[in-house]
Amino acid sequence: MKLLKLTLNAPFNSLQAGFEINFHPLKDRQAMEDFRPFCFAGLNGSGKSNVLEALSSIFYHLEFCVARYKPANFEKHFDRKVSKPDAFKLEYLIGQHSRKRYTYEYFDKVTIIKEIGEEPRMYIEPYPFQDEPSEIEEISLVPSKSNDNNIAAEGKRYLPAHIIAYSSGENEILSLPFIKSRLVHLDEFKQATKDNYSKYEEPENSLIYIDNNMSQAVLLACLLFEKEDTLKPLRDEVGILGLRSFRMNINLHDFDFIDNKGKAYKEPIISLLEHDQINRLKRCATSWYGNDKKLCLDFYVTPATIDAFQDQFRNSLELFQLFQLLYELNAHFINENIVEDVYQSKGFYTDGKLPVGSPDENVFYFLDYYITKQNKETGEINDLLLRNFSDGEHQFLHTMGICLLLKDKRALLLLDEPETHFNPSWRAKFIKVLNDSITLGNYQDHPNGFFNLHPLKDVVLTSHSPFIISDCMPDNVIVFSKKDGKTIAQKVSELERPFNTYGTSVEIILNELFDYDQSIGDLSNSELEEIDFTKIKTPGDVEKAKFKLRRLGSSIEKDEVLARLNRILKPLQ
Repeated sequence: MKLLKLTLNAPFNSLQAGFEINFHPLKDRQAMEDFRPFCFAGLNGSGKSNVLEALSSIFYHLEFCVARYKPANFEKHFDRKVSKPDAFKLEYLIGQHSRKRYTYEYFDKVTIIKEIGEEPRMYIEPYPFQDEPSEIEEISLVPSKSNDNNIAAEGKRYLPAHIIAYSSGENEILSLPFIKSRLVHLDEFKQATKDNYSKYEEPENSLIYIDNNMSQAVLLACLLFEKEDTLKPLRDEVGILGLRSFRMNINLHDFDFIDNKGKAYKEPIISLLEHDQINRLKRCATSWYGNDKKLCLDFYVTPATIDAFQDQFRNSLELFQLFQLLYELNAHFINENIVEDVYQSKGFYTDGKLPVGSPDENVFYFLDYYITKQNKETGEINDLLLRNFSDGEHQFLHTMGICLLLKDKRALLLLDEPETHFNPSWRAKFIKVLNDSITLGNYQDHPNGFFNLHPLKDVVLTSHSPFIISDCMPDNVIVFSKKDGKTIAQKVSELERPFNTYGTSVEIILNELFDYDQSIGDLSNSELEEIDFTKIKTPGDVEKAKFKLRRLGSSIEKDEVLARLNRILKPLQ
């Protein structure tokens, strides 16, 4: 999945109608076959995050246009003809599961057009892509609603299999479509329970928001399924040697239903999972026990435990989706009025509307989640609770885990400032670590030969870090700025003064993109600026000025001041 272009024909937050942003050039095949994430750069308030929010909102609307299932209280507030943004044109390339390989020749160009007051329309163009295409087909975004055949619209096949978002801050507008999707997932599962489905595997909707709870599930799935070489960055950078133990705690709550005669009855919340997924977990557990209120599964992780999980689950994503579902069931106790209020929310103060369950109210949570970790300085090895990891380590695990989990899936990853808690060393390594992990996951022994995973996904991130920008190509660094009240997004390669961001020093990037031409902070720099060279008349004045500078560390700015003082001193001697 590769983004090509987004044009907004209606306002969205700080983005005006007419705003457009170019991603991959259609003809630049090499860029699509390498790991080249898009990095949005710019000052605070320049509109970087708004593009992530627009993309998540667009795909949210499309997902529910094609969906076969929508809860009644959701459908009251969902209008196929009204979206946010309400008019846009989105273009991207995507491969299909039915094709032999995920290569450029088997991709389709997808164009989605939404006009104000109209439903979105999807068009596809097969390879080869031409400036004036001769073969364009419109694809239906309307699901079948016949009594015998309730299936998603054909357009579902041409949407990303997964849209993943992560934000290091409180970006409610970005998270809102994902929060709504979680509530729909819960209602979908609840309806399947009421209708006595024989099995439930995964939600229809593909939006996943990675918060702290979901991050635990991502890491667990990766540690149980990934190969040693793809886990190497976790070992080298965080010191993670493996998974030691964890407990799954499942509270056996009930759904409340009303039958056709108006009589209330209950069904166990996990009844759809008991005969399949729960039994598979029991087969992997070291021990388990339960009663009529609770089920606890304990896992002391050995090579046999890992083998058991890999035998019971097809891959890490299948295991993660089970954890995802169990976490989403934690919202079972939320009042229907609150749920409906969230469905019609526009994005502000949504988090405060959703109550957080206590351990007894929740259906599922992890306990005693221990990771074997080696201290990089001392070499000491200890088993630590995951909760004891630092904010930076958690953030590193968030982003690394997401990329590993979805390395072979058609996915769009939207990462809002994923490096805020990183130390400078990790910021400098971030892009390389992601590239190395995904590249190591390339299938060397695929039946159709070497299998490059990079064309399957696109990664879009916002960042203020010059280290991250320095590892991105100038065609992939998009600078946001304001001009006459309008947001402008330009690739660095298209600026009036273009320069090569890849491998460029952080000082140059700070100067060119963030209008900051110092290598030190403003407080210390102010002491240098306080020196009045016009009042330095004697060697004693020079020595006095130098004495004041002793409290400052080494810097280019200090060296320049010292050099000027020495030039003043020379004729005075």
